Amino acid sequence: MYGPNQVGELIIGNSVASQTTTKTFIASATDKQIKAVSENGTIVADGVSFSFLQKTSGDATKGLNYEFSDVINPNNVDKVTVKAYAAEVQEVNTVTVGTATKNTTYEIEVRLYNDGGSLSPENFAIIQGFYVTGESAETTTVIKDGLILSLQKNLIKRGNFELEVVSAGSTTFTITGKAQKTIPGKIIGKQIEFDVIGKSFSNAYDINQPVTNSGLVTAVLTTASNPGNGTGKFALNFEWFIKGMKYEVYRQTGYPADFGTPYYASATGVYNVVQVRYHTERKATSVERQYKVLTILVDKVTDTPANNAATNTVLANLRTAIGTRATVPSDLAVT
Repeated sequence: MYGPNQVGELIIGNSVASQTTTKTFIASATDKQIKAVSENGTIVADGVSFSFLQKTSGDATKGLNYEFSDVINPNNVDKVTVKAYAAEVQEVNTVTVGTATKNTTYEIEVRLYNDGGSLSPENFAIIQGFYVTGESAETTTVIKDGLILSLQKNLIKRGNFELEVVSAGSTTFTITGKAQKTIPGKIIGKQIEFDVIGKSFSNAYDINQPVTNSGLVTAVLTTASNPGNGTGKFALNFEWFIKGMKYEVYRQTGYPADFGTPYYASATGVYNVVQVRYHTERKATSVERQYKVLTILVDKVTDTPANNAATNTVLANLRTAIGTRATVPSDLAVT
């Protein structure tokens, strides 16, 4: 999510303004509109340094109704990337219960990584569910329902916010990671990471025979997790992180004599992500480049191809300003 660049800036909007100058944009653009302009305040032109503006709902009388990026020299643009929005996908494991066998312990075992928000795969918890058949074996459906109930009870003891266990048939059920909430600066909403193992053991103990897994419960990963791209969760976390550079780095530590930081990202946002990676030359006797990145989040509002049009306009403006100095990606599909 975050790179080693020394300076990062963020522009967030849901449409491109029709105004062509900085003055008219500030005067008449509407909230959440963005615009690329040349450094002289006019429409972007080939080879002319440019910046991006973002209109906000701030107090216009105090000049707080817009945001602006750093001025970028087209000759110093290193790379431009674009990523279309992709929704977060939760991991799904499908568990199947085999033949109903008497005097057998059926077990489902979930290894939950990063337990307690440790952010380390070496910290994990084992969450289990059991069902034991008697002298007369129950049906596979009864065993399956018993495993679900047992596992659910143990998940409830942990707060019931990590996994969802749902019956998927007479002999199968699914274990799915639950979407995690995000509180910028406090909870990043990291996805639930886990493995599932099925086991079964005979209850008839024989000192001369080792206890082995008879394989009557099997688990298969049916959907791999994916954090997505341009999600509201990403936008909230990224904005909180990057605003520390532009606004108050110490975040309310001087309360009440501190500065309020404006935030514009939405948890329900559907963002395409454009990044302009560039550098500036240090004005010093030593030769050193300061690497920077401008991130532009274009909210599609709803995830339909037609709503990629605003992102494509942003890419078109970049092509005009940068020319052949760096490659600007192709437009996103609109149909």
